[in-house]
Amino acid sequence: MVITLKNTDISNYQKIKEYLIDSFFNRICKNLPFKNDELIYLHKNAIANKFFDIVSIVMSYLALNNYLTGARYYQTVNLLNDAKYIANSSSSALAQKINLFCAGLVEYHEKNIEISLDLIKGSLLIKTNENKDLNAAILAFKEKTEKENPTLNSKKISFIPNEMKDNALLALLQVGRSIAIETNIDSLLEIIARQIEKALCADRCTVFLLDDEHNELWSKVAPGLESIEIRFSATKGLAGHVATTGETINIKNAYENEYFNKEIDIKTGYKTRNILCMPIRNLSHQIVGVFQVLNKFEGDFTQKDEDLLLAIGSSAGIALENANLFDKQKKLIEEQRNLFTSFINALSASIDARDKITSGHSKRVMLYADLICDKCALSKKEKEIIKNAALLHDIGKIGIKDSILQKEGKLTPDEYEHIKEHVKLTDNILGKVYISKNFKEVASIASSHHERYDGSGYFKGLKGEEIPLGGRILAVCDVFDAVTSKRHYRDKMEIKDALQIMVKGKNSHFDENITDAFLDISMYDILNIILGDNKDIIEEKDQNLLKEFNLSQLYGILNNEDNAINQKEKNIVRTFNKYYRYNS
Repeated sequence: MVITLKNTDISNYQKIKEYLIDSFFNRICKNLPFKNDELIYLHKNAIANKFFDIVSIVMSYLALNNYLTGARYYQTVNLLNDAKYIANSSSSALAQKINLFCAGLVEYHEKNIEISLDLIKGSLLIKTNENKDLNAAILAFKEKTEKENPTLNSKKISFIPNEMKDNALLALLQVGRSIAIETNIDSLLEIIARQIEKALCADRCTVFLLDDEHNELWSKVAPGLESIEIRFSATKGLAGHVATTGETINIKNAYENEYFNKEIDIKTGYKTRNILCMPIRNLSHQIVGVFQVLNKFEGDFTQKDEDLLLAIGSSAGIALENANLFDKQKKLIEEQRNLFTSFINALSASIDARDKITSGHSKRVMLYADLICDKCALSKKEKEIIKNAALLHDIGKIGIKDSILQKEGKLTPDEYEHIKEHVKLTDNILGKVYISKNFKEVASIASSHHERYDGSGYFKGLKGEEIPLGGRILAVCDVFDAVTSKRHYRDKMEIKDALQIMVKGKNSHFDENITDAFLDISMYDILNIILGDNKDIIEEKDQNLLKEFNLSQLYGILNNEDNAINQKEKNIVRTFNKYYRYNS
């Protein structure tokens, strides 16, 4: 039976699955082989149409089919492991179930009955929505096997039992499980090396990666020598020879082999006896590294060891390539983040360059906003967006005339209307910058810092929670920094007057909850921002006192109508003002 797969014909996709499930009963359960050319045809078409669950199922069938027609056990294990990887990657329960059952059948024919039953039980645990008779067929085979082996009935067999430690298939399952979710390449190298040591009963495994850019092999995996990074030319030594030629080399006496690089032993003080060295290949069959397994505990490395390492290598190569791509992606994202941060800082600096008297305003607003975000327990992502908006909230002042921006004295009504335009300009400027969805939030937050909670602000006249949360936070920070900083027409306000503006502005100018969060900030944190580069002047004996009290408590002391404040409270006010007035 030959079925043609088409991208647009979903019914054919379903027919293929139904055919493969029917074949499961008619052929697999009866140990009747498929025709290989039929499976290969289905495999190629499934790949072309990206039906990866079908790819996995066909590979599991191929593995069993080849085994039943004379293929070596370790070749079968290798193909089953590849099918398992694809089944897991495609999240196909059906493919996973069939893969485990096929593996169980192979072990059954190998007379590894306990292992076979364990794998079959594992397949029964996987729930599928496909043909309801599937479980019945697997269950029937399980019961038949148990009946044929009554001595096993008294034994408790759990999925992947301890008794399977020396089994090749278990070694593959362990490696597959261990590396499935690991994306850190250094950790992955160590995991793979240690799993290979266990599987091959060897003293040491080193996983070398190929650095194409420098034409070097390198490794951070040398258990017992974790602090040493081994790096050498990809043309030198045994590992270099394997990386260059793609050969697998099994050496009984390392020091008699011409390719063995004695320098590594000299450098590390390790004594190498025998070696199994094999290339690691990715999905494109390109060499991406080298396994070097040293000093088998008993005897020399065998052909079975070579086959097992080859099987492990198929999963390891894919995992290493994925981890490498993930690492490169992380670095690219970090580069983009640094570029974005530089862009934000450059724009923020351009505002400071317009007017030296207000220099540092945007940074201080950002630092106040950061503290409020912490008080409000906002997420890291929300916090980052608000901090970027704070740095850019006055970018629109680039379009305001110098004569008005730097005017000493009160603005005329017309001049005030002109300076109000900076918010709309901020929105226009940032709205034209497309980086990501998050940056649109930056623009809306930055341009809403002059909106008022009662709706009397500008430029959109938003009210209450119509104002973005970040905009409500910036409104508090912007006003507080304005009244506690020197301006062309005045010096900074007394702290009592500044705090009174914040408190009286609740539910009119400001969101009450945001204001309360701001007033809950310690006097020490506030002074650190106000003092800027001079924050180190705060004496150690004063720090604990300033950390103990927040702005709300300071405001309460300053507004005590009876002026009945104790000595400690007087000391609080005196200490705060000493540093608050430092720059005046």
